[in-house]
Amino acid sequence: MHKDVIIALDFPSRKEALSFLDLFENEASKPFVKVGMELFYREGPDIIREIKARGHKIFLDLKLHDIPNTVEHAMSNLASLGVDMVNVHAQGTIEMMKAARRGLDAGYEKYADKSNSCENGDESRPVLIAVTQLTSTSEQDMQNDLLIERTMAETVLHYGENAKKAGLDGVVCSPHEAEIIHAKCGKTFLTVTPGIRFEGAQKDDQVRITTPERAKEIGCDFIVVGRPITKSDDPVKAYKMCLEDFGIKLDEKLSQSGKNSNCDVKEKNKISEDFSSEVAKGLLEIQAVFLRPEEPFTWASGIKSPIYCDNRLILTAPHVRDIVEDALAQTIEKEFPDCEVLMGTATAGIAHAAIVGEILDLPMGYVRGSAKDHGRANRIEGKLEKGAKVVVIEDLISTGGSSIETVEALREAGAEVLGVLSIFTYKMKKSMERFAASKVKSVSLADLDNLVDVAANGGYIEEDDVARILKFRDNPSDESWMK
Repeated sequence: MHKDVIIALDFPSRKEALSFLDLFENEASKPFVKVGMELFYREGPDIIREIKARGHKIFLDLKLHDIPNTVEHAMSNLASLGVDMVNVHAQGTIEMMKAARRGLDAGYEKYADKSNSCENGDESRPVLIAVTQLTSTSEQDMQNDLLIERTMAETVLHYGENAKKAGLDGVVCSPHEAEIIHAKCGKTFLTVTPGIRFEGAQKDDQVRITTPERAKEIGCDFIVVGRPITKSDDPVKAYKMCLEDFGIKLDEKLSQSGKNSNCDVKEKNKISEDFSSEVAKGLLEIQAVFLRPEEPFTWASGIKSPIYCDNRLILTAPHVRDIVEDALAQTIEKEFPDCEVLMGTATAGIAHAAIVGEILDLPMGYVRGSAKDHGRANRIEGKLEKGAKVVVIEDLISTGGSSIETVEALREAGAEVLGVLSIFTYKMKKSMERFAASKVKSVSLADLDNLVDVAANGGYIEEDDVARILKFRDNPSDESWMK
């Protein structure tokens, strides 16, 4: 992981945190941010998912400090959030830190999206660091209040050595101890240093502080900067000044801005060939797909369902919309390379067909549910030549009835339908039988099997709910899934 400036999002609510991040929306390089107790304890895991979806790396600063067993399991759960850096208190002993290492590694193996891993080594794993002594603590406070008789430097160095023995990646320390930590534990042992203030600024509640420029000279790997940036009249300008003072050139930062998590190069809009997990995460995050097995939804048919889908919400969530449209475009190029025209289903597929048509420079139109009762009585809107090779864009496939009707309307008009491409499918038996009977290729970005796995791993549902939801899918009329 490259050296960086981490902005502390010390805000009391989601609204304030995201409003601050909106200031960086048009910046090519999204800043690395720290989410601490104040924000996380109020907003929970959802705030992590939302910030990650915006393209930011996250240091989740919860400073775990408990018995080894509790820390191990907690760290395993934190790994499911896809954060880039997490921490514990070094005072919890070597055994507790070893437990944190085990838990984080186990959680990473269980939850990580391996399609996002780096080709070389282990860089995509979250960095695990230990807090030594808070930068708000003076040596006198440590000795009088905590009854630690050693000097601050001796104590921090001892904690650093313990963290290294436990297999951690580095420590949180003040800038004053970073140099001795590197001297004793090695240059590759990371130092993350808060207590950073611009020259002449107020100390606030920090005691052991320094400037970004001095932190660079000392050799700090990461500096954590809060109020000097968040309370600035121009936070973006303050952030860029901090980068410059810390010795990070903006063009170097930009060259890393497309990275996924801790990985090296990843193009801005390029997504993995297996889109299913990424799309599923996005749908769950914006509640375009909502899972509620304990309080089932009632469909118009009267069927009790543990799932509700409203993919229209994708259009109002730009960060998820970009993922979906790029995935649709890349899937068409891969699965339907001979496509000449896109046809959206009315009404949900129209906007997606238009956006993807723009990406691929293809003509598009749409198919109404029924012919108009006025004018030319068209059912197909847009120019469609006989023999044109068409891909139908659909937002959701449940039983597949409306999709097949669209295909038949296009065939009657003389088009060659290459297939139906949908954003999400329940993968119900009836829909698969219908597509097979009509000899239509059906491809979806995400399906229910994948989505429930992502939901369970992300804490949206319990592990026991997975089988219940899939049982509903296999036979919606059978309400035994609710028991």
